[in-house]
Amino acid sequence: MSHYYTDNKDLLSEKQQFDYYFDNEKFVFTTDNGVFSKKSVDYGSYVLIRTVYKSDLGHRVLDLGCGWGPVGIILKRFNPDIEVTAVDVNSRAVDLTKENAQLNGTLLNAYISEDIESLNLEFDSVILNPPIRAGKQVIYSLYQKSHAVLSDRGRLTIVIQKKQGALSSFKELENLFREVKVLEKDGGYHVIQAIK
Repeated sequence: MSHYYTDNKDLLSEKQQFDYYFDNEKFVFTTDNGVFSKKSVDYGSYVLIRTVYKSDLGHRVLDLGCGWGPVGIILKRFNPDIEVTAVDVNSRAVDLTKENAQLNGTLLNAYISEDIESLNLEFDSVILNPPIRAGKQVIYSLYQKSHAVLSDRGRLTIVIQKKQGALSSFKELENLFREVKVLEKDGGYHVIQAIK
């Protein structure tokens, strides 16, 4: 089965563009077939961005599973001094992230990668809307890899619906991180932050 957590280069391309407003700022995004939430910024990502965009993200931020780039691009607009690295396993998503970064005048680095540890970079924040369809094993491995690339006291912040495993994710993060807390609850979504 093909879904956004795969790299299907043969999928028909049907690009579309739309305007998106966040905190009175206008963004223009291009999306395509084969990427997550191609019609708009999904509500979970919106809640995640809204929860963290005014917080201290540190200097180096990893947008893990960046899709077509809304999280990293919006965070960079409101925090121009941060350095954003965007990573996804889906090459079309990474290409769209690069295109959308240019479209919105945003400087970030975007890579296709299944193993973020191979980037040999350390981050102060990792931001993740986990790929639920990929399954618990994949998601938990992303938590472990995030822990490995975070600086001391670095933070992993995720958004996950209660019905899709927020409570079990919380427990898994407690096994890995020094401190875990719920920052926000909205419409069944939990924004959870884990501090290394």
